[in-house]
Amino acid sequence: MKRLLAAFNSLLSGRNSIKESGNPRVIIHDDRPQVLYAIGDIHGRLDLFEELEAMILADAAGFPGPALIVLLGDLVDRGPATAQMLDRMLAPPRGGMERIILAGNHELMMLGFLEDPKANMAWLAHGGQEALFSYGMSADETDSLRRNPKAAYPLLRSYIPEEHLNLLDSLPTACAMPGIIFAHAGIRPGVPVALQNDIDLTRIRGGFLDSTADHGAIVVHGHTVVETPEVHRNRIAIDTGAYATGILTALRVTYDGGISFLQTGAGRMGTAQV
Repeated sequence: MKRLLAAFNSLLSGRNSIKESGNPRVIIHDDRPQVLYAIGDIHGRLDLFEELEAMILADAAGFPGPALIVLLGDLVDRGPATAQMLDRMLAPPRGGMERIILAGNHELMMLGFLEDPKANMAWLAHGGQEALFSYGMSADETDSLRRNPKAAYPLLRSYIPEEHLNLLDSLPTACAMPGIIFAHAGIRPGVPVALQNDIDLTRIRGGFLDSTADHGAIVVHGHTVVETPEVHRNRIAIDTGAYATGILTALRVTYDGGISFLQTGAGRMGTAQV
């Protein structure tokens, strides 16, 4: 464990700027704030997000300067409040915090369906129907989308604000800063973060989860559900299946390399200095 913590400290203490990204959907930051929080997959559970956000606000009050929240994607689908979650993301962050919202595979699936329902009908079976219910669409109307996808466009536009489409379309797929890479699913080992493609960043499992490669930074990700947050030598997994378990997890990273976790229903857990 001491060797693992030393490895984290070496990576997290780096201050070198990362070069300009070759993928326009990857955000590159030159430095880290005094404290930042990464939140795992929310999946339409606005209630859990609000609970965790209140915990983060209270925790961040003990640090100088604005805190940063990074949402790791999959804010939408499955749970009951996709529309309300996106409304919240259109409003300024609370408490003067800064916020980065990443796209997950569900944001990209939802956007694909809204742009071309016929070609992306599978979204409805992967939480999309619950998302449409959150906008007030009835079960009969969602069934009509399946029967006649060619006529879906005007129906969808009557329920879903243009601002939500614009938000989904604007989301980056990764954020990198010294010592840390944030991505919904992970990264392709051996490929510089600036050259990662959006499919890997939002969907990868095989080749990443089982990799022991040194990525040059700790990769913080969701996408793959874990019972409790997992800290590996080269990655930290924080998707605790909030929509089904009621446990939404945030990773806290301080500028001096300390990490800990905040969870709904559990408070703070497992503080470590790395």
